[in-house]
Amino acid sequence: MKHTTRTQKILFFLVPIAFSLPVLIFSYMETSWTLFQTWLNNDDFSHGLLILPLTGYLIYRKRDQLAGISIKTDWRASPLLFLPVFVYAVGELGADVFTVRASIFLFVLVLVWFFYGFELVKTLRFPLAFLFLALPLPGLVYRNITFPLQLLASDLSVKALHAMGILAYREGNLIDMGFTQFQVVEACNGLRFILPMLTLGVLFAFWQPLPWWKRVILVGITIPLSIMANVIRIAGTGVASIYWGPEVAEGFFHGFSGWVVFMLAFFLFGGISLLLNSLPIREPLREAEIPDKGDVVHRTPSLAAIGVAVATILLTPFIVHYLGATPPVLLKQPLSAFPMEMLGWKGNRGTIEENIWDRVGAQEYVMINYHNEGGAVLNFYSAYYEYQRKAGDFVHTPRLCLPGAGWYIQENRRRELPLNEAAGEVLRLNEMVIHKNNSTMLVYFWYQGRGRNFTSEYTAKFFLIWDGLFRRRTDGALVRLIMSVPELGTTLSARATMDQFAVAAARELDSYLP
Repeated sequence: MKHTTRTQKILFFLVPIAFSLPVLIFSYMETSWTLFQTWLNNDDFSHGLLILPLTGYLIYRKRDQLAGISIKTDWRASPLLFLPVFVYAVGELGADVFTVRASIFLFVLVLVWFFYGFELVKTLRFPLAFLFLALPLPGLVYRNITFPLQLLASDLSVKALHAMGILAYREGNLIDMGFTQFQVVEACNGLRFILPMLTLGVLFAFWQPLPWWKRVILVGITIPLSIMANVIRIAGTGVASIYWGPEVAEGFFHGFSGWVVFMLAFFLFGGISLLLNSLPIREPLREAEIPDKGDVVHRTPSLAAIGVAVATILLTPFIVHYLGATPPVLLKQPLSAFPMEMLGWKGNRGTIEENIWDRVGAQEYVMINYHNEGGAVLNFYSAYYEYQRKAGDFVHTPRLCLPGAGWYIQENRRRELPLNEAAGEVLRLNEMVIHKNNSTMLVYFWYQGRGRNFTSEYTAKFFLIWDGLFRRRTDGALVRLIMSVPELGTTLSARATMDQFAVAAARELDSYLP
């Protein structure tokens, strides 16, 4: 057996890292920088800045166990070096930043296994898994939970105000107190409380040996505590506005109150943690055993292994570019030729402001306001993407954009309309009834292209990746119809009109979309 000195052990750990880590950062230069900027500038994910040093400390706490583990290059993990490369390519094809970022941390996990062996991975399983909490939520998940969290916070805050004898009325995410109104905007959705508290819950749960049920409670309690903290902040702002005016909803008080209620939630969590630790358990939990160092072997770092890892990392951008850079697919004919008259409705062409169009990220669009003889107006809009990529050039859902503009979704359902009865073809679409102030709108939207029709963003994302890999295409279009519902009880009439128009528009678009 070849035993090593402490210096040799440290050298063994540092040599592979010194070679591979800078190369990994270089290969993921743009992704690493945007991830750091997200941590720095987005308060919802700023806890990510603490994850890396905390992970380092968690590894340091395992030093006695690590000293008793035989360390050697594990060539069984070498095929897995291509797993992060594949995940990276999937992220590019699926226009998903989260997947691309996750591939960095997956690379770290595979490199640890490859350089140091699976025994070390088992010992460091919690610190390595904890590292993934630094990742911001996937965009699709983030956008789909943000508005429901705003509505939940608004509803509970109004109930809290009522419990204090204060009159308040809620419409969507707008709270009306009579003398003032304030909106529970995206920044007040509570995620900046939930994600840090969830991270703390996971850290506390696995910091020491605990039975599984205590760990579940510690992690699970962070969600209601965070929501409660956010409600206290919003309701507290309402109470403060009574005494100091509506200006307290902005500025120093608004930011400072966030820190105060977060610390309140933190101390409550600490109290619950202490209470759980004081509860007796049936059988005492054993600390992780420190292996006998008598048979420990540390082999000299394999230059061949380092070379294979570095070469794979350096090749990653080229492999991903080949797999993920699908060529643009042009329209059969420009959308500007879309007919200005349909089903007896005559249209006027509309335009989108340049700054908004830049955020849409599509290559071409058509917007037409159709009018009938009765004075009704139906807005038709379609944006076409020649390709969809992670940097924002992908289809955005109205389900999220409209609430961001202040519209409250009263109804939301999926429907099917007969498109070609002889062939059994149907048009799948999303129908929403939205409300803002005294206005009510009926909205239809769907995704169309590549011979497919979707209503679900998740299904559209799956086939975006599938078609990117096997058909080398990521083109597609969003189609949206909006019609005003001027009076209560006229939704059925508007729906009948929209149904006919949606089918006609979908059929017409087939002659434009490839």
